[in-house]
Amino acid sequence: MREAKVTISEKEKGYQVILIDLFRSVKLTIFLLILLAILSIIGTVITQNAMSEEYIERYGTGLYEVLDFFALFDMYHSWWFSTILLALVVNLVACSLHRFHGVWNQFFRKSSAVSLVDSMVKTLPYVERVSLANSTKTNLEQAIQAQLRKGFKHQKRIETESSVTFFSEKARFSRLGVYIAHLSLIIILIGGLIGSIYGFKGVVNILEGETIDHIGLRMKDKVVEKPIPFSVRCDDFKVGFYDVPGNQRFVKDYTSILTVLENGKEVLKKTVQVNHPLHYKGLTFYQSSYGAIHDLTLGVQWKGQKEKALFKVSEGGTVLVPNSSFSIRVLKYAHQVDNFGEGGQLVLFKPNQQPKAFWLIRNLPQFDQQRGDDFVLTIEEVVEKEYTGLQVAKDPGVWVVWIGCALLILGLIISFFFSHQRVWVRISKTSGKEIVLAGSTSKNRVGFEKVFGQLADGIRSIK
Repeated sequence: MREAKVTISEKEKGYQVILIDLFRSVKLTIFLLILLAILSIIGTVITQNAMSEEYIERYGTGLYEVLDFFALFDMYHSWWFSTILLALVVNLVACSLHRFHGVWNQFFRKSSAVSLVDSMVKTLPYVERVSLANSTKTNLEQAIQAQLRKGFKHQKRIETESSVTFFSEKARFSRLGVYIAHLSLIIILIGGLIGSIYGFKGVVNILEGETIDHIGLRMKDKVVEKPIPFSVRCDDFKVGFYDVPGNQRFVKDYTSILTVLENGKEVLKKTVQVNHPLHYKGLTFYQSSYGAIHDLTLGVQWKGQKEKALFKVSEGGTVLVPNSSFSIRVLKYAHQVDNFGEGGQLVLFKPNQQPKAFWLIRNLPQFDQQRGDDFVLTIEEVVEKEYTGLQVAKDPGVWVVWIGCALLILGLIISFFFSHQRVWVRISKTSGKEIVLAGSTSKNRVGFEKVFGQLADGIRSIK
């Protein structure tokens, strides 16, 4: 029984070691980064958060069900995408901690200011011997220190019975550059997770002069209203066009003048343009689209009657037809319908009958007679109202991401432009004016070779 328990315990330890080695593996880092890149491409190719009808029309019912099962239509908010990001965070933490202990000790340990002995000369990568036997310099130490200061500001003097050694180092902090970059990536991923979990994106259309206190969040096949802690009024909306010949008009820009209201008082006014959003209380309003809503006054005339009843309906709205049990919905209004002029597409809803869609032409009052119904509909008046389309976003993790980006830049600058360099200059007391130079660098050997060569040439030039 004891042998069995020992075997089980050893297996558990073996599994733990395998799991730890897996999470601190660089191969896992590369795999997760490639996987995220592929998923980002898929998320770009597949339109996110569209209506199911659009997906079915594009991919077909079978493929739509497969893609919907894997949440590829809202992948950035799916549990598996967040899990991949979390796995990358754990992987980066494990990799950093595995190698960080030695670097941390090296960074905070006592300085390498020790006398340059022969055993060190054999192991250090850069060694140069200089003889100053012909030099007439009386104070050799000061002359050597002057040469050291050209590349290394601070020196330490170590004296023994047989020699005097000057030691200097710089940019010890550069050993932490990689770990600052690792930390920045972790912070960026955490910021992305915060935005994915607690952030949202919505849309809202505001008519000129209208005030709203809610936005719409698209969730699968429906738009859910979400209240916001203040109100927004559209004071004005303008569209600019390029001055080009012909009947076609090309949009140059469009702007909205928005006013933020709290408790009925104006607290902020902003002209919103593309790439110039409105920021207030963690919400960002982007100019994304524009359009017009048409209010129609319709007339209905029953057969055998001379009087015409009038009623109003807005584009996209549904109303009951006067003196009847059925209703009318205006699907859309167009300024040109097959060269007949302005017209609207309507849907007629009658009890126990399938809805019927048809067109009304504004300048042809008798056009509706072709339906052969008991009544004739006409368009009596149209009022066009422009609206501004705004995308509203909240991302509480954006500042975390910006902090991570700043740290990433700092880490890359430290990693690529600095290296931990150390030099020793030993002056022998017993063998005349023999100077031994030695040095090492954590990286950028080519750059250090140049610095080390300049130091050696400077000492040779002492006369």
